[in-house]
Amino acid sequence: MNRPDNPRTGSPRPFRVAQDDLEQALRETLARRVAAPRPLAVDPAGQAVRRAERMQRRRTLTGVALAAVAVATVSTGIAQIDTGTAQYTSPTVLLGDPTGPPATPTAPEPTVAFDGPAFAGLSLVAGSTLVVDGRGRDLGGIGPVERALPTAEGLLLIGTRSAAGRTVWLMGGTGTHRVLLAGADAVAADPAGRRLAWREGTELNTATIANGQLLPGLRTTAPESAAPVGFVDDGVLLRVRADRPGFALWMADGSPFRAGADRSTLDVYGRLPDGRLVARVTGDASSRPCLALLDPARDLAAAVTGCAVPPIGDGPGSVSPDGRWLLVNSVPDSPSTAHSALLVDLGQAFGAKPVVRSVGPAVAGAAAWPSDEVVYPAVDGTLVRLRLDRSPAPAVATAVPGLPAGQRLALVASAAL
Repeated sequence: MNRPDNPRTGSPRPFRVAQDDLEQALRETLARRVAAPRPLAVDPAGQAVRRAERMQRRRTLTGVALAAVAVATVSTGIAQIDTGTAQYTSPTVLLGDPTGPPATPTAPEPTVAFDGPAFAGLSLVAGSTLVVDGRGRDLGGIGPVERALPTAEGLLLIGTRSAAGRTVWLMGGTGTHRVLLAGADAVAADPAGRRLAWREGTELNTATIANGQLLPGLRTTAPESAAPVGFVDDGVLLRVRADRPGFALWMADGSPFRAGADRSTLDVYGRLPDGRLVARVTGDASSRPCLALLDPARDLAAAVTGCAVPPIGDGPGSVSPDGRWLLVNSVPDSPSTAHSALLVDLGQAFGAKPVVRSVGPAVAGAAAWPSDEVVYPAVDGTLVRLRLDRSPAPAVATAVPGLPAGQRLALVASAAL
């Protein structure tokens, strides 16, 4: 009943709601709740930025410029395994250009011809040019390059050392490339190019490459003098100090880094199919360096030593995939004599009469072993190619067009370790 002092305007309020209208209202309410963003318990991006700022301030104090940082994927942070042991790290890596696009197309031109049989069937990097089967293409912003490794995702390119450290690029099959890592003091890759180990200050890190980025790995504290040189199964092989003999094997399973007992290894050149490492070690009373096969299962103890081979000098070396041959540098007979490359038959290197051939100018980098040949970059900038048979046929050294002065070739070849 309407009272005159309580007038109503409009239609009366409905008290009955249809079932369809109620269900529609409930759906809209739930949809708004799901769409509302929830705060994250952990801010991995903020952690990455703060870590990068600390690293950049430290490098600025030492006069070195360091790139910024970026986050590879969202993670819940860092979980420490145990006090004093290695730590699992978040997938935060040092990137050279965190604000730029993740992949940058390389310039397809100009195309340069590298004529001659020396380049047949090879892939190499000469300055800023990638050469594949005799044809070159400009790499754009990549380089200078010290190592080039083939991987399932493309080419892994490790740069030379600079004041800002080393840079690692991944170049895909479509001609795009991205920076995986920048500012590292020393970098090593496994033979398949799927894992990286690097040292940044006093931190030793590992990571796996998948889908064009670095996945979480392990880190531990290591001396600033320690440098990773390769992988031995799940372990990382390191040179403890550059100015003294001694290598160590860090098992990247959560164990801390320990220097180990080795104080005689000067260089490690590669691995045999049975797992032993081919190395140059300090010799006997004559102080003459010798060849040795190291056993990784016994803290790099020498399983066999051979001192009858000619003196082996400093510089890189390489072991053939079948474990038959070793390519190393010789020791000059006099200060006026240049180094040369030696091809050692490892099947007879530890006997009384080793088979050794002097094959050409000294080795400057990693070698490639196509079929029954070996190809290596020489210290004089040439590309040297020779057959592995026992004939005394000399090696053929070929000049590389367009190689900048002071830079060396980098053959696309799997890592020795």
